[in-house]
Amino acid sequence: MSRRPPGWVPNQHGAWPMLLLPFVVGTVRGIQDAGFRPVTVALAALWLVGYLAYFAAGLWLKSRRRERYRRPMLTYGATAAALGMVVLVLDPALALWAPVFLPFLALGLWASAHRTERSVAAGGAMTVAASLMTVVAYAACRPPGAPVLAVPAEVWLVATLLLAYLFGTVLYVKTMIRERGVRSYVVASVAYHAAVTVAAGVLAVVHDPTWWWATAFLAAATVRAAVLPGRPLSPKAVGIGEIVATVLVLVLALVVR
Repeated sequence: MSRRPPGWVPNQHGAWPMLLLPFVVGTVRGIQDAGFRPVTVALAALWLVGYLAYFAAGLWLKSRRRERYRRPMLTYGATAAALGMVVLVLDPALALWAPVFLPFLALGLWASAHRTERSVAAGGAMTVAASLMTVVAYAACRPPGAPVLAVPAEVWLVATLLLAYLFGTVLYVKTMIRERGVRSYVVASVAYHAAVTVAAGVLAVVHDPTWWWATAFLAAATVRAAVLPGRPLSPKAVGIGEIVATVLVLVLALVVR
């Protein structure tokens, strides 16, 4: 088989659940509350192609602007720009959300330029940007004439749940692969998971009982973060575990209120 040209196909397999999970959750909840709108299809295409452009740009910056990464960056970038125009034609108000993403994209590209794209800060920026798409996808389904920024509080809470899970994944996977055996990472991962578990429990008490399900899931994730680091698990096994966890959090994100 011929080797794929560099820059065209992302090799960060964990990024795909991070991209798809928030968009799917926001869209499903938006359709449930307000119905389907055609702009959702264009927004989905923009979101995916935009990631391809972001990935190619990151490689271009990391490689000190090598020519072989320029073509995929420009191709994906031009396609994303065209899709962005389609989204604006269908729903111009969605442009109000664009500035929210800029700081996180800038941080990610800056990290690529300095070859620190695997850092916790860069991973955190990506998880925040991905989680925000929950809210934008929901807003794209709003009724005609409804304010684009007026998103219900429960949707923001769901986006926060996804952020809690996705950032926890960044920490947990590091303890299993790149930072295996580094005690400080394990301590940080367990402490983080424990904190978000407590926060979910508080929401279950003061907001809605459905959050007990999220509390139980995050408690299990805390146990996983404490027990599995140091075990002889392959990256494939870790990845399979993440797929299962992603499916579970998808169900939870459609249940909690």
